[in-house]
Amino acid sequence: MRQLMYKSGLLPVFVCLSFSFLHAQDIDQLAKQKPVSISGTVGIGIGTYKVSGIPSRARKFSYLVSGSPVVSLYGISFPVGIVVSDQQRGFTQPFNQYGASPRYKWLTVHAGWRSLTFSPYTLGGAVFLGGGVEVNPGKLRLGFIYGRFNKAIEADSSKSSNVFTQIPAYKRTGYAAKIGYGTEENHIDFIYLKAKDDSNSVRKLPSSYNITPAENAVFGVSFRYKILKHILLEGDGAGSLYTRDLGADTFSNELLKDAKLLTRIAKINASTQALTAAQAAIGYEAKAFTVKLQYKRIDPNYQSMGAYYFETDVENYTVAPSFFLLQRKLVVSGSLGWQHDNILKDKSFRSNKTIGNVNVGYNVQSFGANVQYSNYGINQSRGLNPVIDTLRVARTNHNLNGMARFSFNSDQLTQNIILVANYQAMVDLNSFTAANSETNSKTGNLSYQVGFVKPGVNVSAVYNYTVADAPSVHTVIHGPSLGLDKQLWQSKLLLNTNWSYQLQSTNSVKAGHYISGSFTGSVRVSKRNSVNATLTYLRSASEDETLNPSFSEFRTNFTYAYTF
Repeated sequence: MRQLMYKSGLLPVFVCLSFSFLHAQDIDQLAKQKPVSISGTVGIGIGTYKVSGIPSRARKFSYLVSGSPVVSLYGISFPVGIVVSDQQRGFTQPFNQYGASPRYKWLTVHAGWRSLTFSPYTLGGAVFLGGGVEVNPGKLRLGFIYGRFNKAIEADSSKSSNVFTQIPAYKRTGYAAKIGYGTEENHIDFIYLKAKDDSNSVRKLPSSYNITPAENAVFGVSFRYKILKHILLEGDGAGSLYTRDLGADTFSNELLKDAKLLTRIAKINASTQALTAAQAAIGYEAKAFTVKLQYKRIDPNYQSMGAYYFETDVENYTVAPSFFLLQRKLVVSGSLGWQHDNILKDKSFRSNKTIGNVNVGYNVQSFGANVQYSNYGINQSRGLNPVIDTLRVARTNHNLNGMARFSFNSDQLTQNIILVANYQAMVDLNSFTAANSETNSKTGNLSYQVGFVKPGVNVSAVYNYTVADAPSVHTVIHGPSLGLDKQLWQSKLLLNTNWSYQLQSTNSVKAGHYISGSFTGSVRVSKRNSVNATLTYLRSASEDETLNPSFSEFRTNFTYAYTF
């Protein structure tokens, strides 16, 4: 996997070219496009910062020059981002990566930096530098790519302790092929991926890095079928032969005589693992309801060089129904899942998880309400060893959200009253550890919003109340917020201000208060020119200066943008 890190203090100017991929372009449309066009935005920003009571958390003066020009050649866009600021930064390898996928009827050609997915467990989104084709005449589905998946990166010989130092890597190249039949709604695909590290691409890495040259071969299948318009079947599966160290001890020919086919696919040695991953689902869709049953199983340490990350050592079953009532004004949906690890039964303990949620929503023009509840539970059961009661992990996390909206609208006035509430709790089912681990929080938010259409004025008033409980700590934070914005000059000028006041107490003792405010003015001078100014203020007053000192901060930011 490519690593991109920064090293501080290298250059006085930081220039960052955006990481970008170009979408597929249909060659049929090229004749209608301009040969060359340039568009985008450039801007200049200046900021100031002043603080008292605490050490400075920002520079007193900062500047920023940014641009996002887009150069188009016959409709193929090449976006570039440029940033020049007072922050002294640099980068250790090129950050500019381009690719194109021109398309003509049923033929698509990929070139440059690309990220493709043939299936989630084979070629599943890994970025590569190379080329490929996808051919889809009729119902035939063919694809092939070849390229470099990792750039060779030498180990840092300076022994720098900088956390932004790049992680070394071997050069990795590979290819993937797909053959299938069908349409997007009904198809089956077979995929093969082969990738290998070049052990000679970098000097031998110290053992402390724990990085060795590897090789991987993956075979997968992916399918999706809709039956009788209402039943959906879909699934993905793959087997991965992963050799983690090409230099590991090899086996004798006698031991490999029954695995001759595998030795032709990839190098087999003491570090080789044969692992599988699969997921499948069946669903039923009707006008008034849907239901879906899902299953997933991924072996421990499953990997594919064509994808970046998997949650491994997991087996999961999920059922997810949805109901649509009252002409879809009322929607009831949810899911319930059971998940566990230790699927090879080689761990000391097995963790079992129950994951569920339910959502009920009702929405019409003048009123809306939504209630959502989710539950996440985990417990341990015996694996190779028995579970000791005093150390057993058995916890349940509850999350309950509710929202109610009342709207009163007319041609001249819009009004909304919104009430939001949230409750979260972690319940420890182990009586030996519950007293020191259980937590919960309760939050309430009541807001009133009114908009005057003709004068272009909007006013909002909000009151927040939060209570948080942890072992030996009871915290309450509450207070009001006010907001006002006004449009002038046929909406060319927008003025906005927001202020809030929050009180905090800990264990029923007043801890302090916070005052924050901002003022923003935005002016569109012309079709291409705009100016923005923002002032922000924060005041934190503490009752105990030894624990949390009082401080105040004042920031300003001025920007000018030109669009071309």
